[in-house]
Amino acid sequence: MASLTQKQLQFCEKYVTNRDAKNAALEAGYSEAYANGKAYLLLKDEKIAQKIEELEGKFFQDRFAKLAIASMDVLEEIILENFEDRTRLAAIKEVFKFYGLEKRLGVEEGEEGKNYNGVNIVFNEVASRKELNDE
Repeated sequence: MASLTQKQLQFCEKYVTNRDAKNAALEAGYSEAYANGKAYLLLKDEKIAQKIEELEGKFFQDRFAKLAIASMDVLEEIILENFEDRTRLAAIKEVFKFYGLEKRLGVEEGEEGKNYNGVNIVFNEVASRKELNDE
């Protein structure tokens, strides 16, 4: 497959972030007349469509990674700050799921004074890694 021109590549990059063919064409350096009437034709070009698909995968993967980090920060704040016990319990469970610890560690509501702010962390017996992977 032939490579894209610099304008086509810039169009792809702009289109991935703004999802507007006309504006992406203008930002990539195409004329206003072309952008107004024919920018949609760029989306029909197989090379451009493939490049957009490739860039979208990376774009959304990067955005998901940022959201995952932000989510973990929020969950950490809920766990460490003075939130209601049920909220804290749900946050701990989500963190355990994220790190694959829910099978090794359990979380349950506890008696005040015998735990961390009304939440107990219990260790589940796990026979082997193979058993974990088989489930």
